[in-house]
Parts: sequence; structure tokens; C-alpha cells
Amino acid sequence: MNTCAVIYCRVSSQKQVIEGNGLESQQHRCQSFANAKGYHVIKVFHDEGVSGGKLHRPAMEQLVEYLKTRNDRTCVLVDDYKRLARD
Repeated sequence: MNTCAVIYCRVSSQKQVIEGNGLESQQHRCQSFANAKGYHVIKVFHDEGVSGGKLHRPAMEQLVEYLKTRNDRTCVLVDDYKRLARD
């Protein structure tokens, strides 16, 4: 049975969101890693224009709530640990 995984991507500025820098490349690298490991990606979460220093991040909160509904071990993939938090 394949390991299930979710992907979390975040960019901090609206400029990155508008210009398309960051989210797609983060997701692509995470998906490539999942493919190499044989993980099945079941969901992707994007926080667009949200600082990693903020406690309220809608997609991160959705990710946590989603994980609470899972009855198995689900990996969370991020391109860089800085996507999860700052300082």
C-alpha cells in the first residue's frame, strides 16, 4: 500500500502570487519527491501571500483539520522548512 501524503506550499508576498513565483515550483518539487518515494499525494494546500510569521494561515489550519480526519499515517511534504514557520 502506498504511503499517503499532502503537500503544503506558501509564498509570503502578493507579488509572488500575481507573478506566479513560488507556489507551482514548490508543489512540483514536492510532487517529484513523492513520486520518487512512491507516495500518493491526496491533497495540496496553498497559502498565498501569507507570512510564515503569522499564526493565522488559512491553508495551514485546513491542513491540520484535514489530518485530524485521517485514520492513517499521512506524510506532510514541504519544499523547505521555512514554509512552515519563521523565527
